[in-house]
Amino acid sequence: MKKSLFSAFAILLCGGLSAARLDIVPTELRSYKVGEPVTFTVAALDNKNQQMNAGSVTIAVRDSGSGGKKIMDDVVIDFAKNNPATFTAKLSRPGFILAIPSPGKTADGKTFRWDNKPQPSLGGAAVEPEKLQPGAECPADFDEFWRKSLDEFKKAEVVLADAPAQKRPGYKVSRITVKFPDGSGAIDGFLSIPEKPGKYPAIAGVPGAGPGTVRSAGHISTGKPAIELWLNVHTFPTADHAAEQKKRFAEYNAKFPGKAYYRHQADNRDRYIYRKVWSALSRAIDYVAALPEFDGKHFAVSGGSQGGGTALAVGALNPRVSCIMASVPAMCDHGGWKLDRQAGWPQLHNALKGKADNTSGYFDAANFAARIKVPTLISAGYVDLVCSPSSVYAAYNRIKAEKKLVPLYRAGHTTHADYVAEAKKFLTEQFGK
Repeated sequence: MKKSLFSAFAILLCGGLSAARLDIVPTELRSYKVGEPVTFTVAALDNKNQQMNAGSVTIAVRDSGSGGKKIMDDVVIDFAKNNPATFTAKLSRPGFILAIPSPGKTADGKTFRWDNKPQPSLGGAAVEPEKLQPGAECPADFDEFWRKSLDEFKKAEVVLADAPAQKRPGYKVSRITVKFPDGSGAIDGFLSIPEKPGKYPAIAGVPGAGPGTVRSAGHISTGKPAIELWLNVHTFPTADHAAEQKKRFAEYNAKFPGKAYYRHQADNRDRYIYRKVWSALSRAIDYVAALPEFDGKHFAVSGGSQGGGTALAVGALNPRVSCIMASVPAMCDHGGWKLDRQAGWPQLHNALKGKADNTSGYFDAANFAARIKVPTLISAGYVDLVCSPSSVYAAYNRIKAEKKLVPLYRAGHTTHADYVAEAKKFLTEQFGK
């Protein structure tokens, strides 16, 4: 469905040109056809919310992400001549047009930054995204690899302990720990169970990349009581407060090359962190499903970014999962680089110079997506530089079950309000079945 162009420009609060705002927006917010011209409008406002009448910006136009190939020569907009201005681009294949602006330049050549909140200054447009497919083949022994991992974690010890720092009215909150069977560590988080006797649906997930969560409640719920399971992906104990969690995370993450826990040992499919994390979360789901408070039917997995990729993976792995919600999911289309597309976070090929190419397929959410059998909701940010929309669609298009994608035409890497509204509606419907 077509949407008209203009979003309202917010009044900028900071002084000076450093707070200038730039919007690059397709004239129609919709999907385009291969070869169809897409016209973008470029508009710049100063910190007084007035049209700029001097200065310039250079815009790089790329195919399917910041790591994709250039579509055309850089576009230079001179605000003394045109503001708003327009330019036109097109793709010769399915993908995404991404318009990336440079810092602005004043008339005398000084640079300044664009301060766009909440929407990014970038522009994006989809071109037949429903035709996108992963850039790499699924490993032949993918299913056998994960069967063995899940079998190994069937023996994983699950420990519950009091969590006195967690106060949730109407819930009993426990700290839950899943120990790795090989003794190499554990992941932990919180399990919330409604205090009122009864049978309840359940929802599980992990947070996005970073320090992790110290909260026992997730970011999506129906507003009605449910069993909630939230696990961090790190092997250090979850702190009671955010400041301490950030400190522990900084110390933990500093031990890894490039301070990137999420790429450590990605060239070893058995040692890569997500094998253990996803298997441990699946084990925890089995544990919760055996509780007398579980209704025996409704079990959702949910998350954003790292958590979104996890939701797709665990939703495919565990037959107890009844629905999946994945906001701007990571870990999609690791082989996108083969087709000159930006792969999804954590961009293993580029970051590790190809060392993980033989193992990344085992952790590609696109390969899990092909095995999903339950209703699934996904969002894609059309100007997302972290989890490129082409990578998300490459996974989404593999899903054969009931599915819906929320297109975030003007959003980057965020759990957007439009998605949250759809997710609450989706979860309410699924839990009502």
